Amino acid sequence: MKNVFALPLRGRFHAITIALFLLASGCAAGVRGPSPGAGGGEVRGGGESSGDPVAVGPAGSGGEGSTLDAGDGVMTGGLDPDAACATSSAEAELVPVNMLILFDRSSSMDDQNKWGNATAAMIAFFQNPGTAGLRVALRFFPDWLCSDSLCSADFCSQTTVALAPLTADPAPTDQQESALIGSIVTTATTPDGGTPLSAALGGGEIWAKAYRASHPDEKTVVVLVTDGEPSGCDQDIGHIAKLASDASAQSGVLTFAVGLAGSHQSDMDAIAKAGQTSKGFFIGNGNAQGELLAAMQAIQKSQVACQFVMPESSNGAAIDPGLVNVDYSPGGGGAPVTFGQVPAAGACTATKGGWFYDDPAKPATINLCPVTCASIQADTKAKIAILFGCATQPAK
Repeated sequence: MKNVFALPLRGRFHAITIALFLLASGCAAGVRGPSPGAGGGEVRGGGESSGDPVAVGPAGSGGEGSTLDAGDGVMTGGLDPDAACATSSAEAELVPVNMLILFDRSSSMDDQNKWGNATAAMIAFFQNPGTAGLRVALRFFPDWLCSDSLCSADFCSQTTVALAPLTADPAPTDQQESALIGSIVTTATTPDGGTPLSAALGGGEIWAKAYRASHPDEKTVVVLVTDGEPSGCDQDIGHIAKLASDASAQSGVLTFAVGLAGSHQSDMDAIAKAGQTSKGFFIGNGNAQGELLAAMQAIQKSQVACQFVMPESSNGAAIDPGLVNVDYSPGGGGAPVTFGQVPAAGACTATKGGWFYDDPAKPATINLCPVTCASIQADTKAKIAILFGCATQPAK
């Protein structure tokens, strides 16, 4: 059975659960006192309130005896939840991730068993227990509507498999897994036709922008998987990359590019850079199935890890963003540490860690800096606690 917490046995991508120690009144670390501006009422996360912390950190290669190297911005001697007036806890929610996969089925995919390797990797990805909770939609191209003769981005925006979450159960209980795998094994998706890249990516971005507009608090990403140069429609890679940059600038949609043998790595890099994902993935023929699976898992990991929904109080009162702290307890024991806050994502560097809000004035998410995120992912038994009510500790 798929289970997100069984993932260390079968995969490398691990969801993080946070314990939220919710404070009825604010205080400085170790000092009890009133909570100006903290707001009353129970704070709601992704689970029921309980009396004990429920945090389970992301699994990785660490565990007992592991140490933290989260960069600067970490302070030893974390805030004490009891001293911070903790009264209840709730399980936080990861920000939902919605992934549209644009999957090339052009005739060149029949060469060198690329189709067999690519589809086997996709099936393994959908079956992986670590995908539980990930929402996936699928669009094959070309087909009779999304083609290099019609070149219609509107037609290409219509998904082959509609968006729905993968669950913790295997198919057929997991209906979305069944739908995705079923679409891959049908004869309708055997390789045929050209590579209308501009129409396919344009359609994917249309879909993603529309979904993001109606679900602004969720992440929406487009994953392009192709083996060829564009044929038909607009073949200018600069114009094609601009589709990704426009989706990012207008709607915050991220675009990943995965190039199989036959594609130009420079084209994949151009699309990925425009889509705010740095560079493309390039898959050779040597171990195409394994490399594509690893690429898909890496994309998933980059989106689901270390970003959490900011809870809200049950009575509608606002949580004071200046009274929030993030504590880390090593899985191998030892003193907890507090991650300091940095002003914004741009303040995170390769050596400076900590955490930041998506919007300091009206935060919807709490985000760990990359170096901090990578460090806690290496600790299989880590516990992360978000403490409410104490003055926020800045990164130093």
